[in-house]
Amino acid sequence: MTNTSPLELVAMKSSEDTDAWRDLGRAARESQQQQNRFAFRFTGTGAEYFRIWIVNLLFTIVTLGAYSAWAKVRRLQYFYRNTSVDGAIFDYHGNPKAILKGRVLALLLLAAYKIAFEISGAAALAVALVLLAALPWLLARSLRFKMINSSYRGLRFHFGGGAAQAYKMLSLFPVLAALIAFYLWNLATSSTRVGLLGVLLGIALLLVAAGALPLGHFLLKRYQHDHAYFGQAPFFFHAGAGDFFQIYRRALGLLALGSVSVGVFGFLTRKLFDALQSTMFGWLFAMFYSAVSAYALYLFVRPYLESRIQNLVWNHTELGCHRFVSSASAHHLLMLHATNLLAITFTLGLYQPFAAIRLMKYRIESLRLLPDGDLEHFLADQSGDHAGAIGQEAGELFDIEIAL
Repeated sequence: MTNTSPLELVAMKSSEDTDAWRDLGRAARESQQQQNRFAFRFTGTGAEYFRIWIVNLLFTIVTLGAYSAWAKVRRLQYFYRNTSVDGAIFDYHGNPKAILKGRVLALLLLAAYKIAFEISGAAALAVALVLLAALPWLLARSLRFKMINSSYRGLRFHFGGGAAQAYKMLSLFPVLAALIAFYLWNLATSSTRVGLLGVLLGIALLLVAAGALPLGHFLLKRYQHDHAYFGQAPFFFHAGAGDFFQIYRRALGLLALGSVSVGVFGFLTRKLFDALQSTMFGWLFAMFYSAVSAYALYLFVRPYLESRIQNLVWNHTELGCHRFVSSASAHHLLMLHATNLLAITFTLGLYQPFAAIRLMKYRIESLRLLPDGDLEHFLADQSGDHAGAIGQEAGELFDIEIAL
């Protein structure tokens, strides 16, 4: 048995601690490298996108809007091809002719409504009800077109939701819109004075519509994500309606707080407002003041809703066994929107493409993929999907402009 001095024991212990700390540091670096590897990246620049944006704008004006379908494809291809995960980019394959069909269809529907409105209010209401009834079907077609024309590493996404599911999950908005439209039309065409019951009914209807917005948003996202596929792998959506109600309830509180701020500002500047309104261009100032006040309220709430909804949706979405993480910040988005607004105003709109790049870059780079296992093996398993057959069908679909 060898005798070990106290100093030697201390040295051995110190060496073991150093090795342990070194192992911990190595593990932390590997974990950080893994996270960085699967973080979403956006490499687009304002200068590059400005050239695309200005050409799209000029050609759309010259062709009286016909070029807008090609402009949309160029825009989406730029954003997709500058978005990457694990070193591989996304791509967009939309056919401008199919998109143009959707635009023509939309114009025909608007023309039908205008003609019906000139005939009679009842005819206009009937056409509007038909359009509202078709909205879930149009949304399902739009989602199918968008997904099948999107790809990552050469593999197509696709959408399995049909019209039946769309009507089951997305009929809330058309029904509410129809009820409100009918009430307002009846109110406008009534030859008698509206009583207290009519006023209370209108207020109740508007409150119901406002309360249904979180539920409608939840059903939309559930329909959109639960029926999406990447190759053969399905997406899963685990958020609940209560999560959306909680976000909208807090947004409503922010809206009330913003209303108080706008009201205080209006009270403090009332004399200046009255003086300017009494001038020759007072009506223009009043309109501008109202628009700015409304946008101030919108700007007060928009960053919160954008960040919380993005985080809620993607933190509760899975692709097969893989998860996503979103960490968008309302404060950061508020700064982006505010500075973008100032820059767009002072450049008379020319900063708009730069603003779009800044916003897109932040929102994309707030996302990260958390793979469960070997991602390369997972991607290899998806290569046998039937995206090719669906891709041929996509050329026949309409791309209806519905914001999601």
